[in-house]
Amino acid sequence: MDWGQITMVKQIINEEINKENKKTLEELSKAGYTPKDIKNFIESLHRQKNYTSEPLELGKNKIRIGVSGDYHMGNINYDTSLMDFYAQETKRLKVDLHLNTGDLFDGWYQNRPASIFEQNAIGFDRQIDKATKELSKLEAPIYFITGNHSYNTFVRGAGIEAGPYLEDKLKSKGLEAHYLGNGEGNLILENKVKIRLLHPDGGTCYAVSYRPQKIIESLESGQKPQALFIGHFHKMDYMFYRNIHQFQTGTFCGQTKFMKGKGIPAHKGFWIIDIYAKSDGEIRPLIARMYPAYK
Repeated sequence: MDWGQITMVKQIINEEINKENKKTLEELSKAGYTPKDIKNFIESLHRQKNYTSEPLELGKNKIRIGVSGDYHMGNINYDTSLMDFYAQETKRLKVDLHLNTGDLFDGWYQNRPASIFEQNAIGFDRQIDKATKELSKLEAPIYFITGNHSYNTFVRGAGIEAGPYLEDKLKSKGLEAHYLGNGEGNLILENKVKIRLLHPDGGTCYAVSYRPQKIIESLESGQKPQALFIGHFHKMDYMFYRNIHQFQTGTFCGQTKFMKGKGIPAHKGFWIIDIYAKSDGEIRPLIARMYPAYK
Protein backbone atom coordinates (compact mmCIF):
# COMPACT_ATOMS: atom_id res chain seq x y z
CA MET A 1 0.00 0.00 0.00
CA ASP A 2 1.52 3.32 -1.07
CA TRP A 3 1.38 6.60 0.85
CA GLY A 4 -1.63 7.90 -1.07
CA GLN A 5 -3.64 4.78 -0.28
CA ILE A 6 -2.66 5.02 3.41
CA THR A 7 -3.81 8.65 3.49
CA MET A 8 -7.13 7.74 1.86
CA VAL A 9 -7.73 4.94 4.41
CA LYS A 10 -7.00 7.33 7.27
CA GLN A 11 -9.51 9.83 5.86
CA ILE A 12 -12.18 7.13 5.56
CA ILE A 13 -11.54 6.00 9.15
CA ASN A 14 -11.67 9.58 10.43
CA GLU A 15 -14.91 10.22 8.56
CA GLU A 16 -16.46 7.10 10.11
CA ILE A 17 -15.27 8.13 13.57
CA ASN A 18 -16.65 11.63 13.08
CA LYS A 19 -20.00 10.21 11.94
CA GLU A 20 -20.12 7.97 15.00
CA ASN A 21 -19.14 10.83 17.31
CA LYS A 22 -21.80 13.07 15.76
CA LYS A 23 -24.41 10.34 16.14
CA THR A 24 -23.46 9.84 19.79
CA LEU A 25 -23.65 13.58 20.50
CA GLU A 26 -27.06 13.77 18.84
CA GLU A 27 -28.32 10.89 20.96
CA LEU A 28 -27.01 12.53 24.14
CA SER A 29 -28.62 15.83 23.13
CA LYS A 30 -31.98 14.11 22.56
CA ALA A 31 -31.67 12.61 26.04
CA GLY A 32 -31.34 16.14 27.46
CA TYR A 33 -27.56 16.32 27.98
CA THR A 34 -25.81 19.58 27.09
CA PRO A 35 -22.16 19.92 25.96
CA LYS A 36 -21.42 21.18 29.48
CA ASP A 37 -22.88 17.96 30.94
CA ILE A 38 -20.68 15.89 28.66
CA LYS A 39 -17.61 17.96 29.63
CA ASN A 40 -18.42 17.45 33.33
CA PHE A 41 -18.77 13.71 32.74
CA ILE A 42 -15.32 13.51 31.12
CA GLU A 43 -13.77 15.56 33.91
CA SER A 44 -15.38 13.33 36.55
CA LEU A 45 -13.77 10.26 34.94
CA HIS A 46 -10.36 11.87 35.43
CA ARG A 47 -11.22 12.68 39.05
CA GLN A 48 -12.34 9.19 40.05
CA LYS A 49 -10.17 7.82 42.83
CA ASN A 50 -10.22 5.00 45.33
CA TYR A 51 -9.13 7.16 48.22
CA THR A 52 -6.95 10.13 49.00
CA SER A 53 -5.42 12.04 51.90
CA GLU A 54 -6.14 15.71 52.20
CA PRO A 55 -4.41 18.09 54.64
CA LEU A 56 -6.71 20.31 56.65
CA GLU A 57 -5.35 23.38 58.41
CA LEU A 58 -7.68 24.94 60.97
CA GLY A 59 -4.96 26.63 62.97
CA LYS A 60 -6.06 25.34 66.39
CA ASN A 61 -5.78 22.27 68.58
CA LYS A 62 -9.52 21.76 68.95
CA ILE A 63 -11.90 20.79 66.19
CA ARG A 64 -15.67 20.21 66.32
CA ILE A 65 -17.11 17.94 63.67
CA GLY A 66 -20.54 16.72 62.67
CA VAL A 67 -20.37 13.06 61.63
CA SER A 68 -23.01 11.07 59.77
CA GLY A 69 -23.41 8.64 56.91
CA ASP A 70 -25.60 6.29 54.91
CA TYR A 71 -28.29 8.78 53.92
CA HIS A 72 -29.44 6.67 50.94
CA MET A 73 -31.07 9.67 49.29
CA GLY A 74 -33.58 8.47 46.78
CA ASN A 75 -34.90 5.79 49.12
CA ILE A 76 -38.38 6.40 50.54
CA ASN A 77 -36.99 5.69 54.02
CA TYR A 78 -34.54 8.61 53.90
CA ASP A 79 -35.49 10.93 56.79
CA THR A 80 -35.42 14.55 55.66
CA SER A 81 -36.63 15.72 59.09
CA LEU A 82 -33.52 14.16 60.65
CA MET A 83 -31.40 16.10 58.17
CA ASP A 84 -33.23 19.28 59.20
CA PHE A 85 -32.44 18.56 62.85
CA TYR A 86 -28.82 17.72 62.02
CA ALA A 87 -28.44 20.98 60.13
CA GLN A 88 -30.04 22.93 62.96
CA GLU A 89 -27.94 21.31 65.70
CA THR A 90 -24.62 21.59 63.85
CA LYS A 91 -25.31 25.27 63.21
CA ARG A 92 -26.21 25.83 66.86
CA LEU A 93 -23.03 24.18 68.06
CA LYS A 94 -20.94 25.77 65.29
CA VAL A 95 -19.17 22.71 63.92
CA ASP A 96 -15.98 23.34 61.95
CA LEU A 97 -16.79 20.74 59.31
CA HIS A 98 -19.02 17.82 58.36
CA LEU A 99 -17.78 14.28 57.69
CA ASN A 100 -19.87 11.76 55.77
CA THR A 101 -18.96 8.08 55.55
CA GLY A 102 -20.62 7.23 52.24
CA ASP A 103 -23.81 5.92 50.64
CA LEU A 104 -25.20 9.40 50.25
CA PHE A 105 -27.16 7.89 47.35
CA ASP A 106 -29.40 4.84 47.21
CA GLY A 107 -28.24 4.09 43.66
CA TRP A 108 -30.20 1.83 41.36
CA TYR A 109 -29.50 -1.89 41.19
CA GLN A 110 -30.53 -3.06 37.74
CA ASN A 111 -30.57 -6.66 38.97
CA ARG A 112 -33.21 -5.63 41.53
CA PRO A 113 -35.81 -3.92 39.33
CA ALA A 114 -38.43 -3.98 42.09
CA SER A 115 -36.21 -1.66 44.16
CA ILE A 116 -37.58 1.36 42.28
CA PHE A 117 -40.83 0.93 44.23
CA GLU A 118 -38.83 1.82 47.35
CA GLN A 119 -37.49 5.01 45.79
CA ASN A 120 -38.83 8.53 45.36
CA ALA A 121 -35.84 9.73 43.31
CA ILE A 122 -34.89 7.21 40.65
CA GLY A 123 -31.61 7.37 38.77
CA PHE A 124 -28.35 9.29 38.87
CA ASP A 125 -29.57 12.78 38.00
CA ARG A 126 -32.49 12.83 40.42
CA GLN A 127 -30.45 11.47 43.30
CA ILE A 128 -27.67 13.99 42.66
CA ASP A 129 -30.26 16.79 42.65
CA LYS A 130 -31.83 15.52 45.87
CA ALA A 131 -28.45 15.24 47.60
CA THR A 132 -27.53 18.76 46.48
CA LYS A 133 -30.77 20.16 47.85
CA GLU A 134 -30.49 18.36 51.19
CA LEU A 135 -26.79 19.05 51.77
CA SER A 136 -27.34 22.72 50.95
CA LYS A 137 -28.97 22.95 54.38
CA LEU A 138 -25.50 22.62 55.93
CA GLU A 139 -23.18 25.57 56.45
CA ALA A 140 -19.74 24.17 57.35
CA PRO A 141 -17.40 22.52 54.81
CA ILE A 142 -18.37 18.98 53.83
CA TYR A 143 -15.85 16.15 53.45
CA PHE A 144 -17.32 12.93 52.09
CA ILE A 145 -16.69 9.59 50.46
CA THR A 146 -18.99 7.42 48.37
CA GLY A 147 -19.92 3.82 49.17
CA ASN A 148 -20.99 0.54 47.67
CA HIS A 149 -24.45 1.75 46.56
CA SER A 150 -22.80 4.34 44.33
CA TYR A 151 -20.01 2.05 43.14
CA ASN A 152 -22.13 -1.06 42.52
CA THR A 153 -24.72 0.82 40.49
CA PHE A 154 -23.50 4.13 39.02
CA VAL A 155 -19.87 3.13 38.48
CA ARG A 156 -20.38 -0.48 37.44
CA GLY A 157 -23.55 0.23 35.49
CA ALA A 158 -22.59 3.44 33.72
CA GLY A 159 -18.96 4.20 34.54
CA ILE A 160 -19.91 7.33 36.50
CA GLU A 161 -18.63 8.13 39.99
CA ALA A 162 -21.14 10.39 41.69
CA GLY A 163 -18.65 12.00 44.09
CA PRO A 164 -17.07 14.57 41.74
CA TYR A 165 -20.51 15.51 40.36
CA LEU A 166 -21.87 16.17 43.84
CA GLU A 167 -18.79 18.17 44.82
CA ASP A 168 -19.24 20.42 41.79
CA LYS A 169 -22.98 20.81 42.38
CA LEU A 170 -22.43 21.87 45.99
CA LYS A 171 -19.67 24.29 45.02
CA SER A 172 -22.00 25.85 42.47
CA LYS A 173 -24.34 26.56 45.40
CA GLY A 174 -21.55 28.39 47.23
CA LEU A 175 -20.76 25.51 49.61
CA GLU A 176 -17.30 24.15 50.38
CA ALA A 177 -17.27 20.45 49.51
CA HIS A 178 -14.48 17.88 49.21
CA TYR A 179 -14.86 14.43 47.66
CA LEU A 180 -12.20 12.16 49.21
CA GLY A 181 -12.77 8.94 47.24
CA ASN A 182 -14.81 5.78 47.05
CA GLY A 183 -14.75 3.50 50.07
CA GLU A 184 -12.05 5.40 51.96
CA GLY A 185 -10.80 8.93 52.51
CA ASN A 186 -8.30 10.51 54.90
CA LEU A 187 -7.90 13.92 56.48
CA ILE A 188 -4.66 15.04 58.11
CA LEU A 189 -5.14 17.89 60.55
CA GLU A 190 -2.58 20.59 61.12
CA ASN A 191 -1.75 19.06 64.51
CA LYS A 192 -0.91 15.70 62.83
CA VAL A 193 -4.18 14.00 63.77
CA LYS A 194 -5.15 11.53 61.04
CA ILE A 195 -8.86 10.97 60.49
CA ARG A 196 -10.09 8.13 58.26
CA LEU A 197 -13.53 7.77 56.70
CA LEU A 198 -14.31 4.18 55.76
CA HIS A 199 -17.17 2.51 53.91
CA PRO A 200 -16.37 -1.21 53.83
CA ASP A 201 -18.30 -3.82 51.88
CA GLY A 202 -19.94 -7.03 53.04
CA GLY A 203 -22.80 -7.76 55.39
CA THR A 204 -23.30 -6.84 59.02
CA CYS A 205 -22.73 -9.16 62.02
CA TYR A 206 -24.72 -10.45 64.96
CA ALA A 207 -22.62 -8.25 67.30
CA VAL A 208 -22.64 -4.51 66.61
CA SER A 209 -18.94 -4.01 67.33
CA TYR A 210 -17.56 -7.20 65.71
CA ARG A 211 -16.82 -5.93 62.19
CA PRO A 212 -15.22 -2.65 63.36
CA GLN A 213 -13.06 -4.63 65.78
CA LYS A 214 -11.81 -6.92 62.99
CA ILE A 215 -11.19 -3.90 60.74
CA ILE A 216 -9.06 -2.25 63.42
CA GLU A 217 -7.14 -5.49 64.01
CA SER A 218 -6.28 -5.60 60.31
CA LEU A 219 -4.67 -2.14 60.29
CA GLU A 220 -0.91 -2.13 60.03
CA SER A 221 1.00 -0.53 62.88
CA GLY A 222 2.27 2.88 61.86
CA GLN A 223 -0.52 3.30 59.31
CA LYS A 224 -3.38 3.63 61.79
CA PRO A 225 -5.51 6.78 62.06
CA GLN A 226 -6.18 8.37 65.42
CA ALA A 227 -9.92 8.55 64.62
CA LEU A 228 -11.79 6.10 62.42
CA PHE A 229 -15.36 6.70 61.23
CA ILE A 230 -17.13 3.70 59.70
CA GLY A 231 -20.30 3.66 57.62
CA HIS A 232 -22.14 0.94 55.66
CA PHE A 233 -23.46 -1.11 58.60
CA HIS A 234 -26.15 1.45 59.61
CA LYS A 235 -25.05 1.14 63.24
CA MET A 236 -24.01 3.60 65.95
CA ASP A 237 -21.33 2.79 68.48
CA TYR A 238 -18.01 3.96 69.92
CA MET A 239 -14.96 1.83 70.73
CA PHE A 240 -11.41 2.76 71.75
CA TYR A 241 -9.16 -0.03 70.54
CA ARG A 242 -5.48 -0.14 69.54
CA ASN A 243 -5.31 3.59 70.35
CA ILE A 244 -7.96 4.34 67.73
CA HIS A 245 -11.16 6.20 68.47
CA GLN A 246 -13.67 4.27 66.35
CA PHE A 247 -17.21 5.40 65.58
CA GLN A 248 -19.92 3.74 63.56
CA THR A 249 -21.74 6.72 62.16
CA GLY A 250 -25.37 5.57 61.94
CA THR A 251 -27.78 6.30 59.12
CA PHE A 252 -30.47 8.76 58.03
CA CYS A 253 -32.40 5.93 56.36
CA GLY A 254 -35.01 3.90 58.21
CA GLN A 255 -35.16 0.12 58.08
CA THR A 256 -35.75 -0.95 54.49
CA LYS A 257 -37.73 -3.98 53.35
CA PHE A 258 -34.44 -5.76 52.65
CA MET A 259 -33.18 -5.06 56.18
CA LYS A 260 -36.45 -6.19 57.71
CA GLY A 261 -36.25 -9.46 55.80
CA LYS A 262 -32.73 -10.05 57.12
CA GLY A 263 -33.60 -8.98 60.67
CA ILE A 264 -31.13 -6.06 60.53
CA PRO A 265 -31.93 -2.93 62.59
CA ALA A 266 -31.16 0.60 61.39
CA HIS A 267 -29.57 2.92 63.94
CA LYS A 268 -30.70 6.34 62.77
CA GLY A 269 -28.77 9.28 64.13
CA PHE A 270 -25.53 11.26 64.04
CA TRP A 271 -22.59 12.43 66.15
CA ILE A 272 -21.11 15.80 67.09
CA ILE A 273 -17.56 15.33 68.30
CA ASP A 274 -14.94 17.61 69.85
CA ILE A 275 -11.34 16.52 69.27
CA TYR A 276 -8.59 18.08 71.35
CA ALA A 277 -5.10 17.21 70.17
CA LYS A 278 -1.52 17.74 71.22
CA SER A 279 1.13 18.88 68.74
CA ASP A 280 2.33 15.28 68.22
CA GLY A 281 -1.11 14.15 67.00
CA GLU A 282 -2.21 12.44 70.19
CA ILE A 283 -5.90 13.00 70.94
CA ARG A 284 -6.57 14.09 74.50
CA PRO A 285 -9.41 14.34 75.19
CA LEU A 286 -12.21 13.41 72.77
CA ILE A 287 -15.77 14.42 73.70
CA ALA A 288 -18.60 12.83 71.73
CA ARG A 289 -22.28 13.73 71.64
CA MET A 290 -24.47 10.93 70.32
CA TYR A 291 -27.82 11.83 68.77
CA PRO A 292 -29.78 8.58 68.36
CA ALA A 293 -33.02 8.85 66.39
CA TYR A 294 -34.25 5.30 66.86
CA LYS A 295 -35.99 3.39 69.65
